Amino acid sequence: MTAQLQLPPGFRFHPTDEELVTHYLCRKCASQPIAVPIIAEVDLYKYDPWDLPGMALYGEKEWYFFSPRDRKYPNGSRPNRAAGTGYWKATGADKPIGQPKPRGIKKALVFYAGKAPKGEKTNWIMHEYRLADVDRSIRRKNSLRLDDWVLCRIYNKKGTIEKLPSGVRKIECSKIEDEKPGILTGGGALLPPPPPPHAAATVTDFVYFDTSDSVPKLHTTDSSCSDHVVSSELASEVQSEPNKSLEFPYNYMDATLGSQFQSGNQMSPLQDIFMYLSNSKPF
Repeated sequence: MTAQLQLPPGFRFHPTDEELVTHYLCRKCASQPIAVPIIAEVDLYKYDPWDLPGMALYGEKEWYFFSPRDRKYPNGSRPNRAAGTGYWKATGADKPIGQPKPRGIKKALVFYAGKAPKGEKTNWIMHEYRLADVDRSIRRKNSLRLDDWVLCRIYNKKGTIEKLPSGVRKIECSKIEDEKPGILTGGGALLPPPPPPHAAATVTDFVYFDTSDSVPKLHTTDSSCSDHVVSSELASEVQSEPNKSLEFPYNYMDATLGSQFQSGNQMSPLQDIFMYLSNSKPF
């Protein structure tokens, strides 16, 4: 860029506020030529500040631009500060430039990313120089133009070209579903999620029978759970060992075949059949 502007080696552009107003802004507004066209003409309010360094004609850590300025409302004198994906917000008091009579006004602004008034503050700063004592009344009907030209200095407080603040970089996620994801097996297929703990008894569950209860109770190994009463459908499907304390008052073998098949406390095959038929479901 230095070669295109034919600037001498070691050239640095560090003008004072008064030099910017007198030798650059005043000449630009009066349509007078500038010795070296080192300041680009860009409408700053169409871009984000981190996109502007690439549009500048010269600059390393600060960049200068001539920019038009529009009204926020057709019948007002308030400038429109919306720019790119955010807006510029004024900070501090205006500073008059020039003595004894001010020729320009300097205003400091900070860029906020996002929508006003809840934007995220960034490190991008703009010094805006405008002419003093200028008639800014509405010159043309249906025109929002407030100033044909203002001179702006753009820079980042950290000395780097930051694109977005840390708060704006956060990805806006949708609401997280309150369910566990499926388990990925070795073959790549997703296993179905495990059933809820109240859907069925686990392997460690067991059924406890008490002679005083009309319905069996389901006990689990989870100490945080209380006893659960098993429904009639589940109780009919659960097979468990018969309680040895339950005895039949009537001996089918004594009524049919006599005691010749009995040997001590051992039960005969026919007695097992009768017990199975008495405990099974009705057809």
